[in-house]
Amino acid sequence: MHLKSQNILIILDYGALGGAQRQALGLAKYLVEERNCVVDLMFVYSDFETEEFTEFKNLSKIRNTYHIPNAYFYLPYEFSRKNLKRIKWILSYLYQLRKTLINKNYALTIPYLNKTSKVAFLIYKLLPSVKTTFWHQLGLDFLTNDIIEKYIAKNIPFVIGNAPNCFDIFKNEYPIATSKLHLLPQYLTLDVINKDKTKVKKELEIPTNTIVVGMIAHYRNDKYFDLLLDAFFEVLKVSKENIYLVILGNKNNDETSLEIYKNLNSKVLRNNLEHNVSILSNIEVSDILNILDIAVLVSQIEGMPNSVMEYMAYGIPSIVSNHPGCKQLLDDSEYLIENNQKILEEKLLKLIKNKEERIKEGNLNLARIKKFNLPSYVENFENILSQYI
Repeated sequence: MHLKSQNILIILDYGALGGAQRQALGLAKYLVEERNCVVDLMFVYSDFETEEFTEFKNLSKIRNTYHIPNAYFYLPYEFSRKNLKRIKWILSYLYQLRKTLINKNYALTIPYLNKTSKVAFLIYKLLPSVKTTFWHQLGLDFLTNDIIEKYIAKNIPFVIGNAPNCFDIFKNEYPIATSKLHLLPQYLTLDVINKDKTKVKKELEIPTNTIVVGMIAHYRNDKYFDLLLDAFFEVLKVSKENIYLVILGNKNNDETSLEIYKNLNSKVLRNNLEHNVSILSNIEVSDILNILDIAVLVSQIEGMPNSVMEYMAYGIPSIVSNHPGCKQLLDDSEYLIENNQKILEEKLLKLIKNKEERIKEGNLNLARIKKFNLPSYVENFENILSQYI
């Protein structure tokens, strides 16, 4: 299937700008501008949009945005009166889904994450115009193992994951033919913007003569901010260099994000390190990428993290948890590590002490990231689609 002059529907949970959402909107922009496609967007669970999501969406040239309320398609393995009500809710949702989309002539639905993959399959069955769809298995979005989900998983045309461990999550719940599993690594979603490093540091009240270590990630429980903080506190005690730590996320994503943000700031204050650490939100990502000398991403699990791709695009040496998707990006880098504080301290010290090592590793990252571009991604995506149409 060639993605040219097609009507396409992208499906998301709601409008928070995480890695998957950046991938979705970046793909939409490319398909509109380079392939003359019409791309619409549908939210499954809420029409809520963060400000940064709306800004990114407006740039992507999405035509229409839909949200059909009261999405319901969960049916557990039980015989109960509640299940009869669930069937009624499911049928009501399917009716509204078909009524809203029947005349849109979508040729393809592109979901992001598990829950939206189920809706993509339902649309595929409801709308004659949709030629195929797939299960998009990414990150931490685990399966629920209910009757409807089991049926969809059994009958889905194929599965796409951005890293090998995505397939492990899927196969642990549902048997599936290996031939249906397709690895499609993500692409770099941002353009490098060079800024005056001294000016940005001054605006953020960071001393200009410091080596800046940083981590850019959503404030979520699967990101190990405390591990980085604890390692940095220890490195600060022994380092002869002036060093500074910056952590950037969006505290306004949800209540959990705000709580993590507050707890991290409290920890910094308890240790009297407010002059060595900044916990930030609502700051341009490009500002932080321009001032980082060393980047870190330590986490429980990753698909193929956008933040690491962004570190690499800016030529920043990166210390990263050795998840399969990170290995795809960083190859055999010695800075792929276990989530161990002592190891993290050792790697931080090595890069802090040695400017030549930072330059060498940063240049390697610049070379590594070149193959993860959007045109190649779309070409590989088309090759997968062509096997099913």
